[in-house]
Amino acid sequence: MVLKTREKLIEVARQLFAHKGVANTTMSDIAEASEKGRRTIYTYFKNKKEIYNAVVESESDKLVNSLREIASGPGPVDERLRRFLMARLEHGRAIGSVYRSLVSWLKLDARRVERIHRLVSEKEDALLRDLLAEGVASGDFDREAADLFLCFARPCLGGFDLSTIDTAAAPDSPRSHTALVTFVMSALVKKS
Repeated sequence: MVLKTREKLIEVARQLFAHKGVANTTMSDIAEASEKGRRTIYTYFKNKKEIYNAVVESESDKLVNSLREIASGPGPVDERLRRFLMARLEHGRAIGSVYRSLVSWLKLDARRVERIHRLVSEKEDALLRDLLAEGVASGDFDREAADLFLCFARPCLGGFDLSTIDTAAAPDSPRSHTALVTFVMSALVKKS
């Protein structure tokens, strides 16, 4: 019950922030829209900034959950990494519409969009580091190749995200995604 109430408050706040803007939304607005009293809201959140932070965290989690499931799922580490990278690149194709939605939700506040992007990137990076560390520890991945990949993974994946804005490049995206993942995996996986 406690978790459902908190989640409901976060969702109501997200909708109000999208409709009215963060600055124009009050704790009373959230209480009224959620059909909860102000005391209930203050049981879960000290102030509007805290509920806003919970909304940002929730939005970033939505973008990362499928990657988390792949990374912690069953199967050999090299197959999970391959699926993780392909899913991450596929998310990048959708990222344009997600970010357009977020921009409208955040009323064109670039700092807020950047904050969500940073949270998502940090979570993705941690999942990728864990997968690579597991592959190195099991002897499946070359340590030097894994370290090198970590050096350029974020800017590389970010570049693919940006390339989806260019609609002329969009038809080749699946081919370039497969090429990148094949290249990375051929460098990482130790040859028998």
